Amino acid sequence: MDKTLWDGVVSDSSSGALRADAVRSLRILGERGILHAVASRGEWSWTDAELRRHGLHDRFAAVEVGWGRKSAAIARIAQTLGLHLDNIGYIDAEPLERSEVAHALPQVRCYAARHVDVLAALQEFHAPATAATPPTSPMGFAHVFGS
Repeated sequence: MDKTLWDGVVSDSSSGALRADAVRSLRILGERGILHAVASRGEWSWTDAELRRHGLHDRFAAVEVGWGRKSAAIARIAQTLGLHLDNIGYIDAEPLERSEVAHALPQVRCYAARHVDVLAALQEFHAPATAATPPTSPMGFAHVFGS
């Protein structure tokens, strides 16, 4: 969520401004039937409050916020929502977080938050989810998007 959906980091005072490109992608992908979930590091109550303050809480099917590994949070989200890991895309501003997830869960596609504006154009977000690995995007992005 931090530096992905909004600028800055959630704290007990406030986060930065919402990123319009991220909110637009959230809306477009949601309209296509893509489920959204949160795997974030921090205090659950602060993140929950920010999502509610911005009217975005109901856009997420699952919210995992804590201090553990993001890969563990993603695995719990997949189990909760009944999804196969190869049907999950993970977006984060931090290369270290994307690397941890890619290493622990190689089936999960990882994307850099700075590219949030192009996610809706990627093939993997157009085709229905199948057991087959999605093709490499015509834009040439690889498994770990934007290292």
